[in-house]
Amino acid sequence: EERTEKQCTGLYSFQITVHFALLGLPTAVVSCVIALARITLSIYTRSLLCAAALIIISIAMALALSRSTVEILPLAASVVLTLSLFRFDGIKLRLGLLAGSVLWLIHNICVQSWGGICLETCFCLSTLWGMWTAAREQNKEPKKEVCP
Repeated sequence: EERTEKQCTGLYSFQITVHFALLGLPTAVVSCVIALARITLSIYTRSLLCAAALIIISIAMALALSRSTVEILPLAASVVLTLSLFRFDGIKLRLGLLAGSVLWLIHNICVQSWGGICLETCFCLSTLWGMWTAAREQNKEPKKEVCP
């Protein structure tokens, strides 16, 4: 289930990379390229070394490319999402995905990226739906009876 979610996130990252390239937002494009690498790597490894390398790249790119707080948001989201994809699973993974998505949503609102707002809103909603269904399934698990 989480592998499929990561694969869908990779497809989403590719789409949004093209979107931000067409809008001429280089910081967002770099963050999306890092996201593609992060998602691909996280499918095959949970290495702290890979996560650290991607976080360092994100911070370096934020320092090199960002001219405003708004431009830092995608790269801050990159750090949150890297930690989430490499170190968490279950509800913690989904909470991390949601936090990164909210940072992206704020960015998209600030740069008036209507496509980005729509995509990120859908991603937030799908993450919340996944959290709800996972919680519902967990509550459906049969309770073990205690013998008297």
